[in-house]
Amino acid sequence: MKITILGATGQTGEILVKKALLRGHHVTAFARTPSKLNIQHHLLEKVEGDAMDAKQVRSAIKGADAVISVIAPTPKSPDDLMQAAAENIVNAMKENNVDRLVWSTGAGVRAPEGQPTLMQKSIEALLKLLSPKVLINSERGTERIIESDLRWTIARAPMLINESRNNDYKVSYVGPEMGRSVTRENFAEFMLDAVENDSYIHERPAISD
Repeated sequence: MKITILGATGQTGEILVKKALLRGHHVTAFARTPSKLNIQHHLLEKVEGDAMDAKQVRSAIKGADAVISVIAPTPKSPDDLMQAAAENIVNAMKENNVDRLVWSTGAGVRAPEGQPTLMQKSIEALLKLLSPKVLINSERGTERIIESDLRWTIARAPMLINESRNNDYKVSYVGPEMGRSVTRENFAEFMLDAVENDSYIHERPAISD
């Protein structure tokens, strides 16, 4: 399978690239500075570009079977980063006849099935207080994906941690069953599984350990 990964040089993105290559996929790694990706592989193509540039996104997605976005906003990101990235990805996928997308975001982005506990509501309130721009940015990008007619999966993560993968991930919604964190390895594992198994279409699950 040919998979375009956007945000490939981030901490989760690099793990995702490595896992996809180990599974035998051809990977197009799209990033602003792809040289940061210290991986060499005959199935890997590194592409320099900005997710806010429609032409560059369209070129990176051409020929793909599926797209995984692990682009994530920071407090210093442009206010419209995720919305613009989502718009460019949706349009590029339609133009290239690619319809399978896994879009990652934080568990603070609500889903209708969620039943957050009091503690989870408190954490969400704190996030809104400390990083309101990050949450709004993420929500707007996610909304654009949901509005599309793509075969999307919104993969939502609580706190991402860098520990080694030592157990299987859990798939649930924000509520009593969701753990407080997920390893980046497990989160990457879920996204690849979703693409390979063509699962969780038009769903917004939360992944945790």
